[in-house]
Amino acid sequence: MRKQLDSPLGQRLVFYLLAALIGVVVGLSTLAFLKLVLMFQWLGYGEASEIRYTQILAARPAWQVILVPAAGGLLLGIVMRFLPGRRYHGIADVMEACALNSARMPVRSGVGAGLAAAVSLGVGAPLGREGPAVHIGASISAWLAEKLGLPHKQSLALLGCGAAAAVAVSFSTPIAAVIFALEVIVGYFTLRVFAPIVIAAMLAMLVREYFLGSQPAFPVLPNAIESNWELLLFALLGVLGALLAKAMLATIGQFEQLWKRSGIPRWSQPAMAGAIMGVIALFLPQVMGLGYEGSLLALRGALESDLILSLLAAKFLIVCLAISTGFAGGIFGPAVFMGTMLGSLFWVVLSMTGLPLSQQSVYATIGLAAMGSALLGAPISTVLIVFELTRDYGVTLGVMTTAAIASTVMQTGKHGSFFRWQLIRRNINLSGDRDISLLMTHRVEDLIHKNFLSITPEVTTGQLSSKMGQERQLIAIFVDADGVFKGSTSLSLLITHGIEKGMDSLAIEGALDADYTINSLTNIVTAVQSMAEQNQDYLPVVNRDNPKAPMLLGVVTKNDLLTEHYDVIKRAREEEFGIT
Repeated sequence: MRKQLDSPLGQRLVFYLLAALIGVVVGLSTLAFLKLVLMFQWLGYGEASEIRYTQILAARPAWQVILVPAAGGLLLGIVMRFLPGRRYHGIADVMEACALNSARMPVRSGVGAGLAAAVSLGVGAPLGREGPAVHIGASISAWLAEKLGLPHKQSLALLGCGAAAAVAVSFSTPIAAVIFALEVIVGYFTLRVFAPIVIAAMLAMLVREYFLGSQPAFPVLPNAIESNWELLLFALLGVLGALLAKAMLATIGQFEQLWKRSGIPRWSQPAMAGAIMGVIALFLPQVMGLGYEGSLLALRGALESDLILSLLAAKFLIVCLAISTGFAGGIFGPAVFMGTMLGSLFWVVLSMTGLPLSQQSVYATIGLAAMGSALLGAPISTVLIVFELTRDYGVTLGVMTTAAIASTVMQTGKHGSFFRWQLIRRNINLSGDRDISLLMTHRVEDLIHKNFLSITPEVTTGQLSSKMGQERQLIAIFVDADGVFKGSTSLSLLITHGIEKGMDSLAIEGALDADYTINSLTNIVTAVQSMAEQNQDYLPVVNRDNPKAPMLLGVVTKNDLLTEHYDVIKRAREEEFGIT
């Protein structure tokens, strides 16, 4: 039995069981997070419901509608002071963990993100719940991977399992959850990663269905596209969705600059923003929270035409205000609301031309796909999310068209998505950093060799150059009688020293000192960087158990490091494309 478990198939089965465990644990954790949101909502308004948020606000006195988000903002400002980096951590940080930290994340940031988001969403912040849910799930997965000592590939897959489980429970969208984890978090599709993520999402959905049922988030009547010529209009709607997303990112940046110039302390900014949001909610309560009622009315084509523009503008304003001041939450919630409003507004304008059009609900659904694809930067996931949220497959061609166009237009600028916009502002470029992260998990210990000349420090430059020529060695290592490493030199360094100081000078005087070393646990990236700093083609490797007397283990060369670099990236690409 033990031999079977040690086999590749046995190891894979054990990992699948681990993925199933993650699905259950993250599923329960996500449900607990949703309950925590409702608890803060009940504390603030005396009643809690995601689907009746507008009714709850409309029934409250003006002072309460303004005071609750302001007080929640003040509490959030205090909570933020104790979080890593004094900010909310979301999906962008999960992507950063994959790109830079070998799929490792601190549990503290996950707990902090959950608390900050629960406060924010509970008091009415106009953001989504998927961001904090994914971060919580990824933190749990990363913690477990670290405790079990899993290698990079399995840690990354387990992170994808946590993300998929969180999305599945948040929206009841298991298929989209799997593709989202692969498309956004893991970054590639392969069967070895796909299978465990499917298992995690499946178990998470079983948890959700046990407690909440399996109804779609937005139950709507089936729609149909009246004519294929409208695909041109849907493509235009995709362009508008991307432009609105770009405008939102630019506005958030401008708001942040305004807050900085105002001199208002960072911790008090959410409270002031909360009060402003409360004032707006007195007139348009639909824009607060997830905006479920407004989105559902738009998707059903039942929203009053003269209200659509006001709701879109107000939601845009308070989302930018919330994000710029540090309110915690995801971006897909705002994308749903603004996308349905954009699509509905687009239909209202087109209907004035007298053109034969599909129903308003069709354009609202397709507008959702446009905004979702632009902000998430994940067109495949967005298409599936729209279908699973509405169970409406009659608009398939329109949803696919607008998602593809919106994503393409979004890619033409500096930022391909909201998450990449966040990362680029922290000087993180995922296009190259995934490879760097992978290389940082590979150590030099297997590349150490003994192809060098070992010599005592008393040798002269002439003696050493002669001996290196006789033994055909390009590297010389200086060690004393006790075997303690004293320095190193290359043939080119030795010749230069001989020309400058003479052949009778001590060779070690022109050598690199004992600080120019690494240990066997040094990764490939650091080793190459160390060589580049000294403009050398080799590095001594020492054992530093006794820092005062480092013992030589061998050397690594640039040629071996670059060969390993190529092989690691090649193997990774083969796995991503399913070649292995």
